[in-house]
Amino acid sequence: MRYAAMSEKGRVRENNEDSFHADGRVFIVADGMGGHRAGEVASAAAIEIFLDFEGRHRDTPPLERLRGGILEANHAIYRMAEDDPRFAGMGTTFTAALIEEGLYLGHVGDSRAYMCRKGQLRLLTRDHSLVERMVDEGHLSRREARTHPQRNVILRALGISREVEADVDAVDVMPGDSLLLCSDGLSGYLEDGDMEAILCTREGPDRRCRRLVEAANERGGSDNITAVVIDLESEVDGGGRAADAGKRSRWKRIFGRK
Repeated sequence: MRYAAMSEKGRVRENNEDSFHADGRVFIVADGMGGHRAGEVASAAAIEIFLDFEGRHRDTPPLERLRGGILEANHAIYRMAEDDPRFAGMGTTFTAALIEEGLYLGHVGDSRAYMCRKGQLRLLTRDHSLVERMVDEGHLSRREARTHPQRNVILRALGISREVEADVDAVDVMPGDSLLLCSDGLSGYLEDGDMEAILCTREGPDRRCRRLVEAANERGGSDNITAVVIDLESEVDGGGRAADAGKRSRWKRIFGRK
């Protein structure tokens, strides 16, 4: 397995409220919301709390771990916002891939997971957004949804309500597949064909990751942009290289936790 991760604030935003984690077994992208650093806190905290839960429940099945960790992160962020007025209304999307003798996905919000197989891009997650619902109900076309003024309205996210429903699923993978986890700062600005042309090449993951982020910046870069690219070069066994995490601990300092 080879992988790379990259996150930038883009060309408009002052702060980067995205966070990510990539360690060869667990891969996560979280896109925070709330402003005044609250989104940054929410996305970083969600990853930290999820990883703690996942590590303590390694003996449970992968889908149970994904769902349990997401629910625990949701509860903790919701409680933080209740306890501190500075962070009222904060929340975060959350898309996680767990690789252990297969691929398991956990998802809330509109960050996304894609797969490239034999040159073809496929979306693995479903956005929990207003425009996605409107497309499902036949009120919008997929093309109209990309530019709709309410395209950023999220129906599900961690921390915005006491309870949350998480999508979890097992995905069949094979050697040669490539995976992409990304925030909507990337998927919202690149057409599927653009992503396919970059992800489904034989360039290394570092190069493709950078090209994806640069392409989103070139299309306007008005949101934070995060991409995690994973190449499955052999049978999936949960291997990988050393951890490469983004903003997983700063929320503890912000809240004064030890």
